[in-house]
Amino acid sequence: MAGVACLVVWGLTRLGVLEPYRLKTLDQFFRTLPLAPAHPQIVLVTIDQPEIEHFAARGLRWPWPRQLYAPLMDFCRRGGARAVIFDLLFTEESVYGARDDEEFARALRGGPAFLACFLTREDKPPHPLVPEILKKAALSISGPPPVGLPDYRAVLPPVPPLLAASLGVGNVECGPDPDGIYRRLPLVAPFEGRWLPLLAFAAYARLQVPGDWRFEPGALVQGNLRLPLDDQGRLLLKFRGPARTYPRFSAADLITSELSLRQGQKPLHPPEVLAGKWVLVGLTAPGLLDLKASPTSPIYPGVELHATLLDNLLSGDFLRPVPGPAVALWAFLLALAGAVVVLVSLRIWLTLAGALGLAAVGAGGSAAAFRADWWLDPVSPGLALGLSFVLAAVYRYATEGRQKLAIRRMFSHYLSEAVISHLMEHPECLRLGGERRRVTLFFSDLAGFTGLSEKLAPEAVVALLNEYLSRMTEIILEEEGVVDKFEGDAIMAFWGAPLEQPDQAVRACRAALRQQKALREFNAALAHQGLPPLAMRIGINTGEAVVGNLGSHRRFDYTVIGDAVNLAARLEGLNKYYDTAILVSEETAAAVGRALELLEVDLVAVKGRERPVRVFQVLAPAGELPPGVAAAREAYHQGLAAYRARRFEEAARHFARALELMWEGNPARALLARCQGFLAAPPPPEWDGVFRPEGK
Repeated sequence: MAGVACLVVWGLTRLGVLEPYRLKTLDQFFRTLPLAPAHPQIVLVTIDQPEIEHFAARGLRWPWPRQLYAPLMDFCRRGGARAVIFDLLFTEESVYGARDDEEFARALRGGPAFLACFLTREDKPPHPLVPEILKKAALSISGPPPVGLPDYRAVLPPVPPLLAASLGVGNVECGPDPDGIYRRLPLVAPFEGRWLPLLAFAAYARLQVPGDWRFEPGALVQGNLRLPLDDQGRLLLKFRGPARTYPRFSAADLITSELSLRQGQKPLHPPEVLAGKWVLVGLTAPGLLDLKASPTSPIYPGVELHATLLDNLLSGDFLRPVPGPAVALWAFLLALAGAVVVLVSLRIWLTLAGALGLAAVGAGGSAAAFRADWWLDPVSPGLALGLSFVLAAVYRYATEGRQKLAIRRMFSHYLSEAVISHLMEHPECLRLGGERRRVTLFFSDLAGFTGLSEKLAPEAVVALLNEYLSRMTEIILEEEGVVDKFEGDAIMAFWGAPLEQPDQAVRACRAALRQQKALREFNAALAHQGLPPLAMRIGINTGEAVVGNLGSHRRFDYTVIGDAVNLAARLEGLNKYYDTAILVSEETAAAVGRALELLEVDLVAVKGRERPVRVFQVLAPAGELPPGVAAAREAYHQGLAAYRARRFEEAARHFARALELMWEGNPARALLARCQGFLAAPPPPEWDGVFRPEGK
C-alpha cells in the first residue's frame, strides 16, 4: 500500500501536477515561519512616486536626465559604498543628448558601479558592443552546465560611455515560476559561448569571490563555495521578509544630500550611512512597471529580488532543495507508517490520532528542515501518507469491516458498546470454545406476570413484555453487562467477560437496584391502565465459570456455564421464601465490599449444592440507607444471631421489631414465622440453622 501510494505520487510529480501545490506550501513557509534577518550591509536606493513628483515639480520629468544620477553616484562613492548596482536599463542614448550620458559616465569612472544589460531570445542584428560586454562581464566557468538553460540570441547593453565607465555589467532578464511568482533567479546565462552573470551576482563575483568557476551536478562551485542550482541554473531564493525588509533611502534625498555637501550645507543623510554597503538602485514607483510578485508579498520591487539574491550570496545560508531520493524515502516512510497505523490500530480514534500525528510529523519535519535551510517538499510525502491511509483503510474494511459489521449487528441488542468494541478488536473471542473466567451472574424473573397476561389480549401481552424487557435490558447494557438470553419474562446476564471488569459485582448489584426503581415507574404506568403491579426477583452470584461461544459449528451463542450459574438461578428463586427482591451470594457480597448496603439474610443449602451459602439482601447504594431501614437491619442481625443460638423467643422479638421498622421486602417475616414454629415444636439437637428449601 505504501509502495502503491508512492508510485502514484511519483507519477503525479513527473507529470508536474504537484508542482503548483509544492510552490504554494513553500510560500506558506515564508509567510508563517520565522525568517533570518536581512544582511546589514545591503541597502536600497529607490525611485518611487514621490521622487518622480519631486523632480517633476522642478521641470525634470521622467525619464530623468542621466546626469541626475551623477550626484547619487558621487554620494555613494563619498560614503565609501562597497558597490553601487543600478537595476536600471540605460540601453539607449539619453533624450537630453550625448553630453547627458557623458556627465553620468564621469561619475561612474573609477567607482564600484555595476550596470544592467538585457538578454533576449529574439533574433536581432549583432550588437557592436558584444565583445566589450563579454570582456567586461563574462565569467569563466568550466564543467557541464545545467540542461535546462535558456537560449539567448541577443543582448541590449548600456550605451557605450556608460558601459566603458562601469566596473561591471549584469543581466536582468529573468522570469517567474509558472504561477507568476518569483522564487528563483538564474545566476548565469549562456551567450555567445560565454557566461553572463545576473546583475547582483556580477557584483558579488567581481568584488567578493573573483576567479574561475565550474559547474557540478546541482551547483556552481568555486573552491569551497558551492551555490545550489536547479536544472535550469536557478538559485532558490531565501527571502528575509516582505517588501521593505531592506533599509531604503530615497534617491531624491541622496541626490539632495550630495548637492548640499557640495554647497557646504548639512545633508539630509550623512554619506557615512553607506560605508561598506552594497547599494542597489531600483524602481519602486507603480507606474514604472518593475513590481513583481514574491512568496512574501504580492507586490515586490524587482530591485529587492536582486537584493535578496545578494543577501543569500553574502550570508551563505542558501535554501537548498532536499534531493529527490531523500524526499521519496521520507514519503515512503510516512506512507508505510500510515498503513501500519490503519492496520494495527484497534480503535477508530487511535487510527485518526495516528494519522493526524503522522501528518503533524510530516509538516513539522518540513518546517524544521526549512529552519535548517533545506526545502523538504511536504506535498509529496503528505499525499503519499494520505493515499496510503486510504488504501489501507479500504483494505482493512474489505478484510475486517464486514466481519466487524456482522459482529455489531449480531450483538448490538445484547451487549454494551464497550463490549461490542472489544469483540470487534478481538474477533478471536467469537471462535467456538470457551475459557474459565471469574464472572458475576444475574438472573431475574417476574412474579405475577401469568395472572396479568390472562387479563390482556396476546398482542397487548407481547407489547407490555417488550416494553418491560427493553427497559431492563437498557440498564444492563448501561452497566456494561452482557445479556445472555431471555426466557419468557426472565433475563439472564453476566459481567466480567469478555471484558475484564474488576468492579463486576458492583455493576451487577447496581443494575439490580436500578431495575427495581425502573419497575416501580413501570408499575405506576400499569396502575394508570387499571392493571395490577409486577414484582421482580433477582439473584446474583460471583464465581468461576466457563465463558465463550458454545454450541455447534453452524449455530452457537456467546454464553456462560458452570455451577456458579446454577447458584445465581437458585438465588433468584429464593426471594419468594424471604419476601425479598434482590439476593446475592456471599462471594458477591465479599466482592461488593462497602460499595453497597447489604443485609445478611440466612444460611441456605440450595438444591444441587452440599455446602450451604450465606445469602445477602441488597438494600441500597452505600450511604443511602434510610434511618428506619438501618435500624431494621440492626434488629434483624440481632435476631439472626439469637436464631442461630436457638434463642427463638429472643430472636422472635428482634424480628418483630425489624418488621415494625421496615414492613415491605423484609426477610424478618419468614424468620419470625420459623421462630414461632420452633417455639411450638423445637428443632432436633442436630439442627444447624441452615434453611433447606423444597424445590429450587
